[in-house]
Amino acid sequence: MPADWLSEIAAEMTIEDLPGDYQEVARAIGVEHALKLSEYVGGMRLYFPQIDGLLRNARDKRICAEFNGCNHRELARKYALTETWIREIVQRKPADETADMFEDGK
Repeated sequence: MPADWLSEIAAEMTIEDLPGDYQEVARAIGVEHALKLSEYVGGMRLYFPQIDGLLRNARDKRICAEFNGCNHRELARKYALTETWIREIVQRKPADETADMFEDGK
């Protein structure tokens, strides 16, 4: 926050001083960080996808790396998925591998 008086006021604020949706954000990341987020993205319409969507690609890469050809059940339990879903993940080619097929050897 640029001005000293803004920082001083922000330091005195509590979660209850914020509007409804900001209170939820402040509960997750703290009042100071909620205010910084507002300063940075204030005025924008933002949508935060569920955490599963954000982590899906990284999770799927880990599943493929841990897959040994016969550990579907173990991976399904570890990642709280069905064995069918594990099979689908390991049968798909990751996007970066597919892109490599079309490169001309540079």
